[in-house]
Amino acid sequence: MRVGVLQLDDIRLGFEYIEGDGVPIVFMGGVSSTTATWIPVLDLLKTNRPVYLVDHRGHGRSSRVEGGDYGKLTGQVSDTCQFLEKVSGRSVLVGHSQGGIQAFYAAGVRPELVAGLYSEDVTPHFVANNRHVGSPFIGAMKSIGLELDKALAAHEKGSEMADRIAGISLGGDITFGDVRSKELLNSMADEVLQMDPMVFKTMFEDDAAPAFNLDDTLRAIRCPVHVACGVPKLGGLVIDSDLDDLRAKGCEVTSTNFKGVGHSVHADALEHYVRDLAAFLDRVD
Repeated sequence: MRVGVLQLDDIRLGFEYIEGDGVPIVFMGGVSSTTATWIPVLDLLKTNRPVYLVDHRGHGRSSRVEGGDYGKLTGQVSDTCQFLEKVSGRSVLVGHSQGGIQAFYAAGVRPELVAGLYSEDVTPHFVANNRHVGSPFIGAMKSIGLELDKALAAHEKGSEMADRIAGISLGGDITFGDVRSKELLNSMADEVLQMDPMVFKTMFEDDAAPAFNLDDTLRAIRCPVHVACGVPKLGGLVIDSDLDDLRAKGCEVTSTNFKGVGHSVHADALEHYVRDLAAFLDRVD
């Protein structure tokens, strides 16, 4: 992997890339992820296409936002559109969680730049319809933010942050430690420690729904869309009515239901996820 940087007016985006042939693939992770989250996926995918791994603003190699406002995703969607325009060109977007929401809105804002959209366990309905308010998953993200503040104040290492994350509830009696291996918890902790803590304070507010019209966005999408769905009882965020509405708005949508995993399908069902992603890429020129 090589390292690149895109300097925009108000932010610097860090990314990694591999050169290749064909329509590029741009990978964008969820909140708390850096480019490192996609390395196991790429190791199995073995694609010949150009590949770009992008850190969101406030994550990894990308710069932090002055004032710390990460709500409403306006800047993040602009980042995605400008990355497509200035760096990768027309691409397939692969997005998990926050990255998936950004991908949907980018595909609506700049449909000519998005050849395909593979969204991991999210549609924009989750935030546009305020399902994030009171969500156990969002509650877990806020708890990670609180633990990050404590870890930074105590100058802790990644292993100590991993122990903090392991005890955080995902709802009911399920914790991160119940659904993540020690290796995955350590990786998650290393990524969280690179974040701007303000992401956790401003992105998940009750009024932080994206500043875009959902119906107009969906009607503007022109590319094939595939949604990889986790299990709601285990933290999955997609419900059947989301997919129904996408189709009603004219989106060409397919989906896969992954059994036994929640929101982080690429981490918890890696081989199945890669096969599913490869099948989608075969459909996209």
